[in-house]
Amino acid sequence: MKSLNIFTITLLFIMSLLTIACNDDDKEPEVFPIRFTHQDYTILFGTTASIDFYDGGGVYELEASNPDVLGKVTIDLENHQLKVFPASVGESSLTITDVNAHSSVTLRFTVEDFYLSFRIDEITGENANSYLTKGGEIRFIRDEENTKQVKIMRHNNLTHQMEYVANGHFDITQSSTNIFTLDMALHSKREEELEAFSYTIGGDWECLRLFESYFGYDWGTSIASKSLPVKQLEMTLTDTFNDCKITCTIQPFNPNK
Repeated sequence: MKSLNIFTITLLFIMSLLTIACNDDDKEPEVFPIRFTHQDYTILFGTTASIDFYDGGGVYELEASNPDVLGKVTIDLENHQLKVFPASVGESSLTITDVNAHSSVTLRFTVEDFYLSFRIDEITGENANSYLTKGGEIRFIRDEENTKQVKIMRHNNLTHQMEYVANGHFDITQSSTNIFTLDMALHSKREEELEAFSYTIGGDWECLRLFESYFGYDWGTSIASKSLPVKQLEMTLTDTFNDCKITCTIQPFNPNK
């Protein structure tokens, strides 16, 4: 009789464990709200911004404060990315409601004109252009009217941020001997008077193809035959009057900057 009681208790214990296990299997997995690494993003007009997100319940409602700026916004569930196709330059917030997680998050967007950015890696010789410094950037801006604006940025070693120091406009001309010249007219943020600078362009010819594509130049086959696929594009600017050479590399755009 005692053995029967022990067997019965053991059987009941096993059944209770199985019941708990079954209940755990039936329990729905916990849903974590959608989250992003940052809340503020700068994106470029004329491009598609892809922003990674994490977790999330899979069903979302999107509401932009200024849809005329943000344009089309979608969620790529497979790749866990928010896709933004901006419609104009400006600012807008975007509220993302995670329906299944019963939560929401608001992101702030600044849409800027498209630009090609070249980081200054090295300067040799006598640099007559005080706006250009090692670690800084030259940003060639493509606005709606294609006014060929340029902005010079300088790296702040304390904040590790890029700071605006000068702006103006640029143009690239081609000589009969197939020499390309970059002309820039710049002024600082404190001065209105323009200073003129001129450089001969060298380096990877693919850089010229980018300028041709984005800024409406038409150099035809004069650069096509010299273009080679490269991983990181390098452009050299030579000031022949001051025997100065500035070496730059094109920079990928970072929406988190």
